[in-house]
Parts: sequence; C-alpha cells; structure tokens
Amino acid sequence: MLDLACGRGRHSLQLAERGFRVTGLDLSERAIRIAKEKVAGITRNRPLFRTGDMRKPLDSRFNVVVNLFTSFGYFENDDDNLKVIKNVHQMLLKDGWFVQDYLNPQWVRSNLRKSESGHIDHTGFSIQRKIENGFVKKMMNFTDHRTGSTASFTERVRLCDREWFRVAYAAAGLKTCAVYGNYNGDAFDELKSPRIILFSRKTV
Repeated sequence: MLDLACGRGRHSLQLAERGFRVTGLDLSERAIRIAKEKVAGITRNRPLFRTGDMRKPLDSRFNVVVNLFTSFGYFENDDDNLKVIKNVHQMLLKDGWFVQDYLNPQWVRSNLRKSESGHIDHTGFSIQRKIENGFVKKMMNFTDHRTGSTASFTERVRLCDREWFRVAYAAAGLKTCAVYGNYNGDAFDELKSPRIILFSRKTV
C-alpha cells in the first residue's frame, strides 16, 4: 500500500498496525524525518518512508494507493494535479484500488469559517481562511507565549469538485466504484456532504 502525501505518517502507522505493508511518500523532508523517528523502535511490519514529489511516480507497484485528508490539489497548474492521478494509475497493479479523501468544494463555500483563534498549551494561534481564484487558502499564525517566537504558514488547495474527479479518473483509466460524503460512509450529496471520498479501481 502507498500512502501518497503521508505527512508525518499518521495514517501509514495505522494501516501498518492493521497488517498492510506500507510505503509513505511526502515532499516534506522534515515530515518524513519525523515519520521515520516515530517508527524507529518498531521491529515488525514497519512502514517505509520516502521523500518524493507526487508528480513523479515511484518505480514500485502497489495493490492500493491512498491519498487522505485533502492531501492533493496544491498546484497552480491544473495539469500537475492531473499528472498525479495518472501517476497513481501507473503505480497501481492490475485491479488495484485508489482511495482518495478530499474536501467537498460546495460544502466549503457554504460553511467556510473565515477566522478563528485560541490557545493550545503555551501556544496561541490565529487562522484566516478565504476562497480566491479557485483555491481555498488558510493562513496560520502561531505564537509561543513563553519565548515570544512566532511562525506563519500558508496552505492552499484547489476546489476540485466531483465532476473534476470524474473526468480526471476517466482520463487516467480509473473506474470509480463508490463515492461517500463523510467518514461514516453516507452517500455523497453535493450540497450537504463535507467530503468527497472516492473508491476507484485500475481498469486498464
């Protein structure tokens, strides 16, 4: 199984605990370093973590590729997002499964929380969100009240809707077998569902 855009390995670890042989791939060297530290003491079925760009396919082939918690849609040029879907097809074995979990743009537009702030332990945070040029952007600021140090990050993902995925999957040779709208497994509703969770299979 490939955990594509695995971050610090949260899902990779859970999947490995359930018996899957897992490779985690992420662009962030820091995230992969932390993921490797997490599994340093594991002796059985330890996930393998690699640094890499999802726009460049691995040489390995997998029964399953997962892309979870909106870890997609980062690129300014939409051709790069399409390239990722085609790479997934290339990395899957025959009849392999692709599971992709993404935000539902319509729900985001209707329920966008533009700002929030608070504290976690000694760290204060403020978050601003906006929709701009087809992307949802999140600007985050953190302050350590013990030291006064601050850090800021910006994330953005493209608002890819259900039709976008239908066209992209068809072009890549992936057959969509099921679409859910939340983590409870309810059917997808374009207006009401917070997520688009797609189960697809390599057909050609």
